Amino acid sequence: MVTKKVAKKSATKPAAKKAAKKTAAKKPAAKKAVKKTAAKKTAAKKPAAKKAVKKTAAKKTVAKKAAAKKPAAKKAVKKTAGKKAVAKKAAPKKTAAKKARKPGARRAKAAPAASPAASEGSEPSEPDGESGLLSSPYLAPKISGHVNGEVFDVRSVKGKWAVLYFYPKDMTPGCTIEARDFQTLSNEFKQQDAVVIGVSKDSCQSHDKFAQKEGLSFMLLSDEKSDLCERFGVWKEKSMYGKKFMGIERSTFIVDPSGRVVAQWPKVKVDGHAKQVLATLKTLSR
Repeated sequence: MVTKKVAKKSATKPAAKKAAKKTAAKKPAAKKAVKKTAAKKTAAKKPAAKKAVKKTAAKKTVAKKAAAKKPAAKKAVKKTAGKKAVAKKAAPKKTAAKKARKPGARRAKAAPAASPAASEGSEPSEPDGESGLLSSPYLAPKISGHVNGEVFDVRSVKGKWAVLYFYPKDMTPGCTIEARDFQTLSNEFKQQDAVVIGVSKDSCQSHDKFAQKEGLSFMLLSDEKSDLCERFGVWKEKSMYGKKFMGIERSTFIVDPSGRVVAQWPKVKVDGHAKQVLATLKTLSR
């Protein structure tokens, strides 16, 4: 009997050992499972942590850029303040320069004046359309120049109507047509007791050739120094083909027997102009 019990005990021992081995084998598997879940949790947390780190890093770079911009903005403000100070300092210099230039500027503007000098009459009013009539006539500037090589005699127009037409140059197409039109109506102008005078900067010799060629019977006055052109305000800046130059602006003036300009036409268009001047003269001389 004793041997059987011992045999049973010895038989249970290896069974117990096997069970212990199985539990021991299960334990490391459980540990492995726990390690796996822990690793997964840490792996999941890592990208989130990385994102958080990236965000903080981005915020830091933005803060650095903003900090870098601030001194630049301050520099810009300083620059603008400096410019304003310089401009303020320069302002009195400019006014001083303007004061110094005023007399010279007046002299420069005197040449292309569009109206007679104050000593020669009041400011002219705007001419009335095609008739050229002025609502406020003004004292005509003194007529001067040379005719046929001699000094113009003012007595030749005293107590008469005078028609002064200024043109750019002898022998040119537009000036030739205008001269022919005044010549065609010359007798009618004489009937109105009017003296027609053509004025340009051409010499007396050029005028003589022009008059002979076109058969002109009225006076052509030479104003080589452009004194008369400047007094009547027809010596102006002109432009052609993009180039600017000084020249005569085609214009006509009617001076009454008392010496006042009563009608004028600036920037004359040649076609039909002589007829319009005659029509206005007839209206004035009634």
